[in-house]
Amino acid sequence: MTMRIFAATSALLLAGACASTASPRASQDEAAAPIDFANADSSGLALRPIPDASLPTGACGMLLWTLEGNRPAAIFQFVSGKKARINIAGRPIELTLADYSGASGFGVYERQTFRGEEGVEVEVNARFGLSFNGGAYLEQGLVKVRDSSGWSIVSPAAGIAGCR
Repeated sequence: MTMRIFAATSALLLAGACASTASPRASQDEAAAPIDFANADSSGLALRPIPDASLPTGACGMLLWTLEGNRPAAIFQFVSGKKARINIAGRPIELTLADYSGASGFGVYERQTFRGEEGVEVEVNARFGLSFNGGAYLEQGLVKVRDSSGWSIVSPAAGIAGCR
């Protein structure tokens, strides 16, 4: 039953029918400062929902979710050939694809590493699962975020890779 709910939610988000709520963009000063997990309070370590979690028309990429309370929340977006987005402790971060390996489809690989100007490194690992029209489910996902001083947070994730 849970997988059916997740599948329905995934399909809706891929089509852009849902948007998640997130805090407004950080100021320019905050965006330039490195993220320091060691000095953040425990509530600040969480990956937060990203706004407008969908793929643009004509684009391929991936969306990843984790549970926030009892419902899935989009925490990572990557549009193939463009920047990836993540929200760490309420601060939106843009990332550039730095490395990738493994099976691929829809401009996405099973193992990808992204880097941001703030010294953040994000490793995304997921397996391709069942296919659907225009995409595939991503299963057994793990998102590992590391700051410039070496502290890290890890979150389980699932999602979709596809083209819209």
